[in-house]
Amino acid sequence: MKHSKETEQLFQQTLDNTPKALKLQVVWSYQIADWIDEMLKARDLSQKEFAKMVGTSEAAVSHWVGGGHNFTLSTIAKISAALDADIIHVALSSQQNEPEKD
Repeated sequence: MKHSKETEQLFQQTLDNTPKALKLQVVWSYQIADWIDEMLKARDLSQKEFAKMVGTSEAAVSHWVGGGHNFTLSTIAKISAALDADIIHVALSSQQNEPEKD
């Protein structure tokens, strides 16, 4: 399917005007979706089995894996706990990384 030059320009203009925070939210959402999907495949878990582990519906897991879901920290924590794996890693300040001095 060919797009007209005007359509491509409009798309690029829209993309250029999209706030950075929104772009990050979309990228991170799809990265989390991909991570969940990879973890389920690696562990040979169905979405139905995983839904039971997390305490949600199979439809919710399907929505998560489909991408674009606005994950809450609560949901991320439940997913991480069920899979016993960290989804996110937060960079700590250098002071928090230093060992305590006696």
